[in-house]
Amino acid sequence: MKKVPVFFISGFLDSGKTSFIIDTLKSDLGDNMQKTLLLVCEEGEVEYDPKFLEEANTTIKYFNSIEEFDYKLIDKLVKEEKPDRIVMEMNGMWNLEELQFPRSIEIVQVVEFIDAQTFGVYFNNMRQKFVDIIKRAHLVCFTKLSSQDQIEPYRAALKLINNRCQYLCMDKNMTASDAFEEPLPYDIEAPVIKIERDDFGTFYIDTFDNKNRYDGKTVEYDIQVILSDKLPPNTFIAGRFIMNCCANDMQLYGFLVKDNLGKDLVDRQWIHLKAKVAYEWSDEYNEEELMLYPISIETIQGPKDDILNLTGN
Repeated sequence: MKKVPVFFISGFLDSGKTSFIIDTLKSDLGDNMQKTLLLVCEEGEVEYDPKFLEEANTTIKYFNSIEEFDYKLIDKLVKEEKPDRIVMEMNGMWNLEELQFPRSIEIVQVVEFIDAQTFGVYFNNMRQKFVDIIKRAHLVCFTKLSSQDQIEPYRAALKLINNRCQYLCMDKNMTASDAFEEPLPYDIEAPVIKIERDDFGTFYIDTFDNKNRYDGKTVEYDIQVILSDKLPPNTFIAGRFIMNCCANDMQLYGFLVKDNLGKDLVDRQWIHLKAKVAYEWSDEYNEEELMLYPISIETIQGPKDDILNLTGN
């Protein structure tokens, strides 16, 4: 049985979800437009015009609570309306994991809308909620953005939460552009790429996004030594513990250093590392992984707080 594709349009109230859906339906107007079943779980300031929905070959169904969202009802709607697609305007406060769907449909894309004006406050005070939201997204769209400076401090944090989704900014006309176009905080063309402590998150993410920038280059930065019995002899992880949402949710991010240069290293101690970058195939991860071949290792005094909080809050 062919399943009906579902497009989730989610986000907090008045973040631009309805305007985006209307704009999408307008762009599809024509002889070959699809039949759409629109499920609305939150009503904001922008309303749907019944006449326009009829022109757009769209049937709408409103839900006032998560309890009303019953998979049997959804299945019935699908059988009655026979839509080519389902667009669901999701309530950002609902838990997607609590929703049940019939087997006749399939979620193919999750788009999250975020109001840039309030993002910083919400992210710092409701971080776990935002982590859950962003983790599931295929696309994250920032609206009401007056300057990219509003979201730039969160670049590394967001990409560590979900580096596979695309981050966009949308203006009032729903025209999209890349959310993070600012230059890197270090000189990528320098003979030795010197990375400040607070820029490790940006460096880590960019090595996955842009391998060609780093392959064969020399990097230099302060980092922690992470030792493990599971690692090959005379190797260690050069990494940082980074706080994603709260003090109880810290994860290690780092790279394998393939020689300790005979140093008697201690777990969690700080070093100044100068190393050559190489991308090598990993059977464990079934892809190329960044490896570091050290040129020099110096033990140093680390910061008072060795946990990296990427938003500085």
